[in-house]
Amino acid sequence: MSAPHPLRPDAASDAGSDVSAVSSSPGAKPPQASALPPGWRELALAPGGDRVTALLAFALAQDAGDEAATRLPQRRAEAEKLLGDWSFRHLHNHAESIRQEAARGALAGMKSPPGFLTLVVAGFVATLLAGGLGWVAITAGWLGHLPVAG
Repeated sequence: MSAPHPLRPDAASDAGSDVSAVSSSPGAKPPQASALPPGWRELALAPGGDRVTALLAFALAQDAGDEAATRLPQRRAEAEKLLGDWSFRHLHNHAESIRQEAARGALAGMKSPPGFLTLVVAGFVATLLAGGLGWVAITAGWLGHLPVAG
């Protein structure tokens, strides 16, 4: 896999931009919330999934050319919809591999079925046991008490 390349070659010359730090090396820190405009900073500092949604909303606004945070609720709703759609597509596209992995895990916990020789020996032992019980029943006279059909 190739190393990431900056989207804008002149990003390093931008004053106060943290974009060059992301694209220059794989181990660099992501852009800080202080690099965002004032209307977006509070959303970017939100914990959990809200931060991802806020950053996606900011990216959508920048892509559309919105400078002010006036359309913040619309961009946030659009970002939530896009993230929901993406997660559904991702799950749908990987459902079969998830299913196969679960089946492999279930089969790994099971022991192998008995072999042919084991089944033949078990049948032989069952026949001997049934014959032995029949012999005991005949010698004890238990079969004489059975009603005769007819």
